[in-house]
Amino acid sequence: MFPKSLRWLAVGAALFVVAAGCKKEVAPAAKPTGAAASAGAELKGAEAVAAPAAASAVQAPAAASVADGEADPNQNVWNLQANSAVVKGGDRVFVLTQGAHRAYDDANKPYRLFAQDVGEVKGGVVVIKEQTGGTFKTSGLFVIPAGSSAAELKVGDMVLAEWASELKHAVVQKIDGEKITVRHTDLPDNWTDDKVVRVLAPREVTRQKEGLQAGNFAFAKGTQGRDEIVLLVGQSGDNWITRQFSQRVRMVAVSDLRPIPLKPVLKPGQLVEVPWIGQVYTGKVSKVLGTRVEVKVDGIQKTDAVIASFGQVAPVEPKKSEKAAGK
Repeated sequence: MFPKSLRWLAVGAALFVVAAGCKKEVAPAAKPTGAAASAGAELKGAEAVAAPAAASAVQAPAAASVADGEADPNQNVWNLQANSAVVKGGDRVFVLTQGAHRAYDDANKPYRLFAQDVGEVKGGVVVIKEQTGGTFKTSGLFVIPAGSSAAELKVGDMVLAEWASELKHAVVQKIDGEKITVRHTDLPDNWTDDKVVRVLAPREVTRQKEGLQAGNFAFAKGTQGRDEIVLLVGQSGDNWITRQFSQRVRMVAVSDLRPIPLKPVLKPGQLVEVPWIGQVYTGKVSKVLGTRVEVKVDGIQKTDAVIASFGQVAPVEPKKSEKAAGK
């Protein structure tokens, strides 16, 4: 046997070996480069847009994560009654969700609109096929039909267009058979063409229609004394399901909504209504650049022009008395 001093030395050496074997090297976090480092997050008109490193790297949320199993698609925190879905199996749609959490159980959470494929429809319940191969159920209330045929589209059309699987807005620049070239209108101004100009398939492009239509922006009577801009999702009875600038869902009565023209005729010096951080202000047009409008607005904490795209800015209607007087 070893002397006691040598036995303690052997035990100490063994413990050192075990500790060394458990130690792992941790690589330092990589610093962002390229677009992710330079663009950051910017507020543009009605939405906040964050710059990912590459569009192809961003996809719709994958797996469901509802604590007590699959969420009941007919239950929601706004107590909306289900209605018949207007889509069918195989259709492309934009689905309003919290992300991986599929329940509609929190009115204070942000909700996003991602493009997905429909598996099947059962009354008001839509079964969505996930990109990972799974499925989840949602209500037809929270689904926006998507996709157009190439024959329906023409150059200059305002459209809903997928960007990194998310609903964004764009204008059609070119049509070459089944290849639709679009320029996104609600991404940051300082982004280069390789990020805002995309070639998409017809099923990824949805022609917008004038008026109160799903996917369009509208002006809504505000809850704090000033009108706000909202994105229309779907109609339920006398109310529209809308998404606010904060990406929270709000129910708005049809009578409290005003449509925004998709392609207004504007000129410098004209009075318009324009959104800034979600609220609507009156200002004067300083420049019109394609589908972009620069508006000078007084009384806000912004000295340079507010920039908004078509579909988010509307001419100020003259008063009836002024119309009658020919002003």
